[in-house]
Amino acid sequence: MPYSNDADNMSLHKPLDGYKSIFKDLHNKNVTEKLDSLVLESNIDIASNHTTVKNIRQNEKQRDNLSKTIRNQKSLRTFLIVLIIGLVLTGIYSIYQLTLLIDDILSWVLIPLSIGLLILFIYLITKKINPKLAILKADKAVIIEKIDALYKEAWTQMKPLNDLFYEGMSQELFQKTVPLIKMDQMFDSKRLDYLVSKFGLDELDDLKRSTLYVQSGELKGNPFYIAEDLVHKMGTKTYTGSITIHWTSTSRVNGRTVTNHHSQVLTASVNRPYPMYTEQSYLVYGNDAAPDLVFSRVDSDAEHMNEKQIDRHVNKNIKKLEKKSRKSVNEGSNYTVFGNSEFEVLFGATNRNHEVQFRLLFTPLAQTELLKLMKEKEIGFGDDFDFIKHKKINIILPEHLATIKLDMPPSYFTSYDIENIKQKFTEYQNAYFKHVYFAFAPVLAIPLYQQTVTQEYIYKDLYDSYVSFFEHEHVVNSMDVSRFKHEDSATKNILKTSVLKSTDNKDIIKVTAYGYKSVARVEYVSRMGRDGRMHVIPVSWNEYIPVNRSTNVEINITPEEKPLTPKERVEQVFERLKNKELDAKDVVLIKNFAARVLNPEKNDKIKTNERK
Repeated sequence: MPYSNDADNMSLHKPLDGYKSIFKDLHNKNVTEKLDSLVLESNIDIASNHTTVKNIRQNEKQRDNLSKTIRNQKSLRTFLIVLIIGLVLTGIYSIYQLTLLIDDILSWVLIPLSIGLLILFIYLITKKINPKLAILKADKAVIIEKIDALYKEAWTQMKPLNDLFYEGMSQELFQKTVPLIKMDQMFDSKRLDYLVSKFGLDELDDLKRSTLYVQSGELKGNPFYIAEDLVHKMGTKTYTGSITIHWTSTSRVNGRTVTNHHSQVLTASVNRPYPMYTEQSYLVYGNDAAPDLVFSRVDSDAEHMNEKQIDRHVNKNIKKLEKKSRKSVNEGSNYTVFGNSEFEVLFGATNRNHEVQFRLLFTPLAQTELLKLMKEKEIGFGDDFDFIKHKKINIILPEHLATIKLDMPPSYFTSYDIENIKQKFTEYQNAYFKHVYFAFAPVLAIPLYQQTVTQEYIYKDLYDSYVSFFEHEHVVNSMDVSRFKHEDSATKNILKTSVLKSTDNKDIIKVTAYGYKSVARVEYVSRMGRDGRMHVIPVSWNEYIPVNRSTNVEINITPEEKPLTPKERVEQVFERLKNKELDAKDVVLIKNFAARVLNPEKNDKIKTNERK
């Protein structure tokens, strides 16, 4: 069918069907065309690269065959050396027998036989095997040198194409396939202000999480961001110690006193606080629809059940929910079971606070499309998502989003082999689209969300920084984290940022790294042994003591109309900074940013204006 924005809009209301019938093939087409355009722009000679790679494979085959032959010759030489040692020992033994004046015919036979075989084996090793090995090794060295030269030639052939890959390609291609979902070049302070002031996004200063990746944007004017966070919580760890005790006892056996020896292993354990870190990927989406509704639901794993199992699961649980509904009416609350029992059970959200708005949001069409998503087993990911709605903020936590690297560096797509480039580029871009598309699918399946366009928002004239703290955390987490950690820190670190100064397309931030140092401790636990005595068992454990360290970082922001290739970005950044005393190794390039850790002398001069 011909593709149009209207088709796009209609298909997004039915995300699973839209992906199968339109977007999957359309995106693959866009990816192929994008790669073809890069190949055309690079002006590489594909035929020459095919020939070079073919030569590499042929020479690698020869190298491998030579390696196999060399291994066989070495094995034969080792075998002959073992035989030589055996013959020498045999000859020595035979001579020893004759010195004892033993007229041993076997010894008279073995001595000349051993000498003859010794001469033969030594001849084979020195005159046959060793020269052959020398020739084989020389041939292998020549082939390896040839392979290295061919690899260098192939990389040179592909360099014009490799230089054209840039960060943001995946987002650019996603937006081309689904124009209604617009991806930002960067998560700026305006977008964050919009989410906070207009939609009520809160809990922004959570010291227990730090942004590893973020991508913001909008869906028909409604803002969103996709993020991956490093999340910290303090759990517990069990430490165990043990000792072995020994004792004796006596008993009478057949009228005699017998001493019996006994032993027992005594164990003890203690539970102590232990810092734990996990990575969590999620989508945050702001929308004015159902502005008072609050609920949460967890995934049902419906994709792992067949229809009969789903029916049994629904029949079993709907009775409990009907009972909850009757009790709710008696208590004056407003929970009412949906007529669609399958949706009520599988979607859940029984803790909803506003029944009218819940029904406005989850119309029969929305129920149908969400059930399709949850039960689907092959095209998408099934019901692997948690869904939290807090008034105007929606949070989707899909398990599948954590199974793909969302910020794949351009270097991943580079290769000396055009076919390898095509494979990696196509497979990743299609996988990225699928993973992100199905992260949006639960909100796309709700028609009211797409029908609700937010009113115009009046932005502030001035912000504390050019980009949001999400972007700041993303940047510093992409740098060498060891540059921020406290010297005693023995754990992962949560990096939090605050703005010190913002001017000239440049944010200067303070990065505080929160971690723990580990101090070895021993606790002594008493246990009763079978010997009737109390014993002290040492249990070694580690105490984790909070430590933190602050470092100042300068982030140069490069607004772009069009994404730049890595080569272009390097040239632009160093053009901007050429009048400053900078070393290339001090600057880290991430997306639209060039970041560097400031030296202590400069840190001291910065007047702080930290974000509250």
